[in-house]
Amino acid sequence: MTFFALPAAVLSASVTAIFLLAGFTLTLFNAASKAARPVIAAGLVSGAVAAGALVLVLAISRRRPSSLDDDSYGEIRDKVGRAREAWRKALLERGILPFLREALADPDRATALLSAPPASTSRTPHLGYDRPGFSRPDGGASGPRPSFTSPDYISPDFGGPDHQPE
Repeated sequence: MTFFALPAAVLSASVTAIFLLAGFTLTLFNAASKAARPVIAAGLVSGAVAAGALVLVLAISRRRPSSLDDDSYGEIRDKVGRAREAWRKALLERGILPFLREALADPDRATALLSAPPASTSRTPHLGYDRPGFSRPDGGASGPRPSFTSPDYISPDFGGPDHQPE
């Protein structure tokens, strides 16, 4: 709701200005213009929407706390800080330090892992999902793969056996 209140106020205020300017310009050129009244009415409706959106923006800005340092947010801020610190500690202990210990124990293997690890040596654990096997239902060996041949293009004169060229 807060995301749409300010753009709605700005957009409807600019639409109000455009409609009212166009409506009053029409009345200046032709005093009995039937087109000017609906344009002015649309501008007034848009002005009412702009006023409502502006009231909503003001109400939202007054309800928002000035900062998160208030006492009501202190407990949440402490919980977030503890969770962030626990995440950093787990990342260090479970992710970075084991990799560094392994690299110090065998520098050649660590260099090979950093350059281009072979497909069979992976640090990612097997999660139990593998890509589906595309084999024949009877379990036999699959035959040769189909190959693509480009179509033979012929002249536009030929339309098939039913339509011989004239």
